[in-house]
Amino acid sequence: MKNAAQKKTVLLAESRTLLRIGLREIVHEAGDMAVTGETTDSADTIRSIRDLCPEIVVMGPLTDCADSVEATRKIAAEVSSGLPRFLALVDAWDARSFDVTESEVGGLLFTNASAEELRAAIRMLSAGYSFLAPEVYQRAVRAVSSPRTPPVTDMTSRELEVLRLLARGYTNAEISRDLSLSESTVKSHVQNVLHKKHLRNRAGAVIYAYETGLMKVGENLPHLSRRT
Repeated sequence: MKNAAQKKTVLLAESRTLLRIGLREIVHEAGDMAVTGETTDSADTIRSIRDLCPEIVVMGPLTDCADSVEATRKIAAEVSSGLPRFLALVDAWDARSFDVTESEVGGLLFTNASAEELRAAIRMLSAGYSFLAPEVYQRAVRAVSSPRTPPVTDMTSRELEVLRLLARGYTNAEISRDLSLSESTVKSHVQNVLHKKHLRNRAGAVIYAYETGLMKVGENLPHLSRRT
């Protein structure tokens, strides 16, 4: 088990006390991450980011900004680039927040997400990837015009397997474990998918998986062995 110095550090910026307590417990239950601080307004969040240097900031509504996405953008603009990455929590779908992963913000998750989804989002952001909950992707696909989606026939069966796992929010290490492949091989497959489909990043690959019907919201993949 990692020691405290090696754990992913998380700052909770959330004005709703009960939700903040729940977030704290979910993070504490994970062996590879720890809460380093909790804040309820923008000024305190900015100070805590500068003083505590967390890797991830989980952002909910604040006392001075009820819109978590807008609060995230404002705070991200006030702190230096790089660390931290931000995970914005939203209660309902808002199409304008879809571009959140195209900037340093990093991720978007509904507040009704499971504990596993929250921890997966934190791990992906810590690893340098963007994250959107599957439901967000599905709704975004409907909001974005894409009348002609390229077919999946030019991908190998292994690349399709990797894409399906990627669409579930799995990191390269987790895909490696589930498919019994080396991480370097997984990275190669991911790059092949991005190249063949002319996709910019992993977020685009996940959208593609839902656009083509390769993945559906709520779909179970029984062969996965992920554990939290």
